[in-house]
Amino acid sequence: MEVAAHIFKKNDIRGLLAEVTPEIAKQTAMAMVAITDAKKVVVGRDMRSTSEELAKAAIEGALLMGVDVVDIGLCTTSMFNFAVSSQIDVDAGLMVTASHNPAEYNGIKVAWSNGLPIPGTDFLPLMDEIYEPAEKRGLPAGRGQEVGNREFVDEYLDFCLAGVDEKSFAGTKVVIDYGNGMGALSVRRLCSRLRLEVIELYAEPDARFPNHEANPAKEETLAAVKAAVIRERADFGIALDGDADRVAFIDNEGVNLRGDQTLALLAEVALQKNPGAKVIVAPNQSWAMHDVIKQAGGECVEVAVGRTTVIRAMYDSGAILGGELSSHFMFAEAHNLESVDLAIVKILQLWKASGMLFADLARPLRVMMNSSEVNIEVEDKVVALARIEEKFVATATLVNRLDGIRCEHGRDWWFLVRASNTEPILRLIVEAKTEELMVAKRDELTALIKA
Repeated sequence: MEVAAHIFKKNDIRGLLAEVTPEIAKQTAMAMVAITDAKKVVVGRDMRSTSEELAKAAIEGALLMGVDVVDIGLCTTSMFNFAVSSQIDVDAGLMVTASHNPAEYNGIKVAWSNGLPIPGTDFLPLMDEIYEPAEKRGLPAGRGQEVGNREFVDEYLDFCLAGVDEKSFAGTKVVIDYGNGMGALSVRRLCSRLRLEVIELYAEPDARFPNHEANPAKEETLAAVKAAVIRERADFGIALDGDADRVAFIDNEGVNLRGDQTLALLAEVALQKNPGAKVIVAPNQSWAMHDVIKQAGGECVEVAVGRTTVIRAMYDSGAILGGELSSHFMFAEAHNLESVDLAIVKILQLWKASGMLFADLARPLRVMMNSSEVNIEVEDKVVALARIEEKFVATATLVNRLDGIRCEHGRDWWFLVRASNTEPILRLIVEAKTEELMVAKRDELTALIKA
């Protein structure tokens, strides 16, 4: 089979619509069965223009391998995570989605029965493999069976709301920007059960993403929800990405929380019940987040940036919580996977218990000035990183090379520069005790990288 090798990525398979074909989806599903030795699998999809076609092809591939298929149809990644990891007789899962990517993209995520992702790179060598019939793998001869399009949203929300007084949040006013992604499938029903007063933005799934990119990690995508929070005098705002495995929060003053700031709040909740527990963090995250976790009695376990890396570390370390600057949040009780609905519930609980305005709750996390991530195009990443080494490493009080180069200079400022795995880009973050220092160091590093 002729394939575009670059679409088989570290975390998943993802590329242009013409590159992620039904043939690839079918072969990926067959490879999934061979890798996992599955007897029953889950298949779900988002609303993109080719997703239904790709899901049908994947289902056909799995059925040809003699396994049974639970077709859950349209879903969020958070729902898919639950469907795969919470069913004792499911051995693997496949979801057709390109997450927050623009309309001209699609992709495929594959997971073991515990939800642990199977890297997209594992599938590239298997695209031309001829797979053994079912009977040679100890299964009945012939095709598997389609179990049907199972409705499990209420079961999923029961899990997210376990032990929660649903009436206690009645009347809370929230603006939610779904970004024309999949989030309304579960979050709308969650808000109804919690009796929230909700102002919805862009709730209808639309593969064209006509209003803005469904990526809450980008400041420019949050303009509408910020304005609505101020206009409606809401308690806070929520923004979801396209497949609803990431969630960002906006305070009542219309200021968004970065993913590391939200992780700090979630850690407060988790560590109240689990003192001394581990939290998975990454080098691109702030001092304030580390301080909150340590002050709450938690242990920071630092790993390289990446969704799959965080999930694996959760399993390996027994951590209670993990998260990314991009606003992925993984919970031990959710089988170490993302659940945006659970994240919303936990933030609601913390905010309500505090008795504070959301902005006042977030303000202690904003004592340092942070540039957020800046992407800088370079001709030679290795040479540019060498210039950074020569200029800053010798004078740093702490150097971290876990993922790129992070240099700390006392408690005045720090920076991280790390290379993109797939593009000629270096990613820069600078944090400093004043706006002036942050801007000066950001500009100095940017100029050095581009030199």
